[in-house]
Amino acid sequence: MLYETGIVSQIHGNIATVQTQNQLACSSCKVVDTCGNGIVEKYLSGKIFSSEVKNELDAKVGDKVTLAIPNSSVTKASILVYLIPLMSFIFSALAASFFYQNENITILLSLCGLALGLFATKFYNRHLLKSELYLPKMVSIVDNRSSEKGRTEKLKANSAIDIQR
Repeated sequence: MLYETGIVSQIHGNIATVQTQNQLACSSCKVVDTCGNGIVEKYLSGKIFSSEVKNELDAKVGDKVTLAIPNSSVTKASILVYLIPLMSFIFSALAASFFYQNENITILLSLCGLALGLFATKFYNRHLLKSELYLPKMVSIVDNRSSEKGRTEKLKANSAIDIQR
């Protein structure tokens, strides 16, 4: 399971809107500056994302909650998003080069195949959004009181250090 912590920003019936902030997971890796995943994560780090989830835990606005989604769902969705357009592009290029000897027509039909693959992915994505398997679930409410208490104590300790200097 993949877990993410966020804050409930809105409640509409039994649906909660949870805002999460993307964290840079690759920051400790040595090849973060050259890896494609690290570069993308640097760009997205700090961005705020909103997710609508079922409020099965009766969370309130302002509550800190943990969301979870199965690893297999993320893997399947990634394969779908990347593989369908790529395979459509490659198949179109091969078919166009087999039937036409003109390079310009092959390029044009390849791009049409890519566009068709992207459209098919978008259409199938609407179908997947209805599946509970691909939706994040609210699994716990994080105790805000203990984290606030720890933060307050830490601030008091830091201010005591500043006063002593």
